[in-house]
Amino acid sequence: MSRSLALPMERNAIGAGQPANRPPLPILTTLRFFAAAEVVAFHAAQARPGWTTPVGILSGLVSGGYPAVVFFFVLSGFILAYVHGGENGRGECNVSATRFWRLRFARIAPAYYLGLLLALPIVIQVVAQSHASELKIAIGLASVVVFLQAWWPAYLSLWNFPAWSLSVECLFYALFPSLTRTLGRWPVVALLAGSYVLIALTCTYRLEYMSTGVPGGAPAHWLMPTLFPLLHVPLFVFGMGLARFFLSGRHLSPRLHAAILGIGVGLLVLIFGSAWLLPSWMRSDIVLVPIFALVIIGGAGSGSSVKLLTLPIFLLLGEASYSMYILHIPLRYCWEALIMGMPGLGLAPWLHYLLYFGFVVLVSVVVFRHVETPMRKWIAGRSEKRLPRTAVAVAG
Repeated sequence: MSRSLALPMERNAIGAGQPANRPPLPILTTLRFFAAAEVVAFHAAQARPGWTTPVGILSGLVSGGYPAVVFFFVLSGFILAYVHGGENGRGECNVSATRFWRLRFARIAPAYYLGLLLALPIVIQVVAQSHASELKIAIGLASVVVFLQAWWPAYLSLWNFPAWSLSVECLFYALFPSLTRTLGRWPVVALLAGSYVLIALTCTYRLEYMSTGVPGGAPAHWLMPTLFPLLHVPLFVFGMGLARFFLSGRHLSPRLHAAILGIGVGLLVLIFGSAWLLPSWMRSDIVLVPIFALVIIGGAGSGSSVKLLTLPIFLLLGEASYSMYILHIPLRYCWEALIMGMPGLGLAPWLHYLLYFGFVVLVSVVVFRHVETPMRKWIAGRSEKRLPRTAVAVAG
């Protein structure tokens, strides 16, 4: 199994005129683990606030759940353009649209449906207590099964809340073959500038919307207008532009790329570690997306120069990061049931979180190796054999 996000591409597998021998990007694989860990920590802090101080560095560092998802959206555009783009990231997608969609479904479906299966007992209880009509409940559950829940407010948090982002990712996948063809005609500077302007506009809309305050007793889907799939397309396009810039830009040394990565990570730690001192707009997409660009470009060009981030254990965790992300809420219910079965245990909040996190990581690695990988091969079938495995290696 590949341990990086991209492997050398065979010329006879992608057609004439398409890129070959693009180097692996192991550090980006590792960064996926840290982004998924941030989401897990964020939701754990929301559920059990006692394990972090009310205001402080630790509480700030685990407050980046949504920004971590934004990072995934940008990274998804980057990697798909890197793996499936033409020369210098331009031109047609190097596989047919049907084959591309099959490969993407093979990547996201196994862990996604396992998460729904694990969360089924909880959703059955919720449905039993709901006053909604049977038709609405059936439509809501069906929307989750077919990755459409983020398009309708009432179903956004239904069944397995983190799955809403897969609804957004599926929109990206649907658009990608046509986006590569259309945006390939744009100069890379125009592509990056135009998508960033749209990011700024959608971010301003979110800030204005959220500034009105959450109505008392409002349901979770009150946040729907800020999570609507179309609002995230500029993030994906920006990531595609970053790939074009990386592939066609000036070649920098791995050490310089490592320095760029360090600057980006340092800025993120500073912004979130000092969250209680800084205005909230400092954690908005307007500020964070350019920093994410530094992290992605820096990590993509660092090669193996940052040896810590290319250790096999980190690469394995990066590969398992999608399972971490999509399973951590259902696994939290399993963990709470396990802890409740041992009433005399009496764990301190911080120890409770560390054990829960270890539980999520362990299960995710097992799922990646024994569920995701074999199921992906079965679903992709012959299509996967004709492309490197990294063509389906990007997390949702």
